[in-house]
Amino acid sequence: MLVAANAIRAGAKNNEVTEVVQRVASNYGVNPISTVRMHQMKRFVIDGVKEVALKDPTPEDIEEGEEKVPECTFEQAEVYAIDVAMTTGDGKVRPGDLRTTVFKRNVEANYRLKMKASRFVLTEVDKKFPTLPFTLRHFDDERQAKMGITECVSHGLVTPYQSLHEKADAKVAHFKCTVLLLPSGTSQVTGLPLPSYFKTDKEPDEETAAVLKEIAEKAAKKAKKKAAKKKKKKASS
Repeated sequence: MLVAANAIRAGAKNNEVTEVVQRVASNYGVNPISTVRMHQMKRFVIDGVKEVALKDPTPEDIEEGEEKVPECTFEQAEVYAIDVAMTTGDGKVRPGDLRTTVFKRNVEANYRLKMKASRFVLTEVDKKFPTLPFTLRHFDDERQAKMGITECVSHGLVTPYQSLHEKADAKVAHFKCTVLLLPSGTSQVTGLPLPSYFKTDKEPDEETAAVLKEIAEKAAKKAKKKAAKKKKKKASS
């Protein structure tokens, strides 16, 4: 995640980030999950036009319906969701038996729904969640929401966020953060620190090690500057 976030900067291209992700994955002996994408974000839009794939699709993947992400260039003042998912499996996740409760309105679709419960759901979605994802727990009458959501999905009015699964013996790691492309460089503004138990015996390749060192030095410099500012403020008060 850190290396991918560092690679997204004004003037760079999305395929360069894909190459970085694939290089790191190959070095550690894992596979990127092919359906996961990094997206540009705007106000009320979490999946903008510009995308970054974690891996390039093979000819077999394209035959199976996977699309190649169009090339794009990152620009200043853009915001991106860094979404990195790695697995010890084959990287091809499949829908599981668990029923999803998370959906998102498809604003381009319209249909005259027949069921009263379905019309209730769509009215509530258009009123409260017109652009962002929602869960059925957000409805005052969750039972009615469960009844009505099926017709909304079947006619493409809402898109379900399916529960996807890897092979039973595979391990999956999924990390996210948000970055801003500023004149001073790329700045991470959200995202949890990597957990301390997330360790490996494998060493990063030379290029990745250099990037991680640079990131660590910037973080230490920022922390030192913040501490000095806090100390100065405390002394003056």
